[in-house]
Amino acid sequence: MKLPPPIPVGRLLSEPRLAHLKLRLVAGEGGLERREIFNPRIQKPGLALAGYLPYIKAGRLQILGESEYAYLETLGEAVATERLRRIVELEVPCLISTKSNQPPPEVVAECNRHDVPLLATNANTAETIELISAFLEDGLAPRIQLHGVLLDVFSLGTLIVGDAGIGKSECALELVHRGHRLVADDLVMVRRTHNRGLLGTPHELLHNYLELRGVGIIDIRKHFGMTATQPSVTISLVIQLIKLSSGAKALEQRWREQMMERPRAWTSTETILGLEVPKYTMVVAPGRDVAIMVETAVRKCLLAQRGIQDERDFLEAVNRLAQGDPDD
Repeated sequence: MKLPPPIPVGRLLSEPRLAHLKLRLVAGEGGLERREIFNPRIQKPGLALAGYLPYIKAGRLQILGESEYAYLETLGEAVATERLRRIVELEVPCLISTKSNQPPPEVVAECNRHDVPLLATNANTAETIELISAFLEDGLAPRIQLHGVLLDVFSLGTLIVGDAGIGKSECALELVHRGHRLVADDLVMVRRTHNRGLLGTPHELLHNYLELRGVGIIDIRKHFGMTATQPSVTISLVIQLIKLSSGAKALEQRWREQMMERPRAWTSTETILGLEVPKYTMVVAPGRDVAIMVETAVRKCLLAQRGIQDERDFLEAVNRLAQGDPDD
């Protein structure tokens, strides 16, 4: 797992995804590149304004919205200024004032003295938090690089892994031919985001490309059209391809035994960035249509999300038959 570097506060002013907020610098220009945000959660310092400073967390952006200013007005000008000054002295990464609210001149001077950037926006607090949170969640998400092929199969992000040369890309090509969409081939970049789980994307140099041994590199979008690829998908299923061997046969036998003891919709799970993902292990052998097996596995996973499990239903029917249920 790789943790991305902190985000300099100055990036907020130049980030295209935040252009709608029209953020402007009020004070603390010297800290734009030196101050860094390394916690994606935005903080409203209500308790800190009430005097409980341990509530302020390091590396978190602080929002001063309408409710914070309304509370400060109840304290009197001198107390309100002192409370804001004490927050600035903690050298938080950045303060953002929403809805055109202006902090007292003394606080502006304090931000300049400590090089703590003070930004302002005309947008309301909820909109500001939503846009900046999405940007920080994406930029600060833990990430990992995996070898495999990622596709959108029946709207389910499906990661196919296995040894080199086992047929991952060939399977992906057949799935694209069947109408599914390629996300990434060979290198899959995975980020763990708060709202979207494990978000998989291609390497920046490999968008739309797929490599086939004996054929070469092909541009899937040019060969199959605009709808044959997509830029990202949430990984919801892992399929591992293995070669036919005595070990694989023993593994299949263990699956059958486990199914009888504890029926479930998938054979195991794969942990990626701390999250468990359903996993199937499929044996690749002559005569086996891996693409249709993948489609079937995805259907099973989708049905399991609705509480429908083939193994459980089958064993319940067998048990009823063994008990002599006249309805079976």
